Amino acid sequence: MKDLEIIQFEDKYQKQFKNINLHWLNKFELYEKADDKLLDNPDLFIQNGATILLVKVNNNIVGTICLNPINKTSYEILKFAVMDGYKGLGIGKKLMQICIDLCKQKRVETIILESSSKLQNALNLYEKFGFKHVEIKDTYFVTADVKMELKLK
Repeated sequence: MKDLEIIQFEDKYQKQFKNINLHWLNKFELYEKADDKLLDNPDLFIQNGATILLVKVNNNIVGTICLNPINKTSYEILKFAVMDGYKGLGIGKKLMQICIDLCKQKRVETIILESSSKLQNALNLYEKFGFKHVEIKDTYFVTADVKMELKLK
């Protein structure tokens, strides 16, 4: 797909960032109030060291991912989404690989993510990248019933 661009989040894309994520959260009945913190205030996360990437195709934002630091050695993946109609084109793989590469550059040891068993396609993608299922001890999201991590070191 030659018109595909991966860009850094800018304020002018906040509405698209929020709408893309609300679409899948509502579609799978996973939306909860805790989602609003990032969806309404992405700049707060960026100020704390997060990287939010967007996928732009023909001037439309069609995908998102947030790589958020937990501490110096661990980052988490948040709000990873590709719009319906653009799935199956390798966009998710490209976003995930960029995040893994960024973590390697930053000498991050572990990438974690929380997800839902309702998101089987996403879970399959994570497993292909080498993420392993781990026990959920505590979670920020009530609807998260899956926790995975990728050890980089």
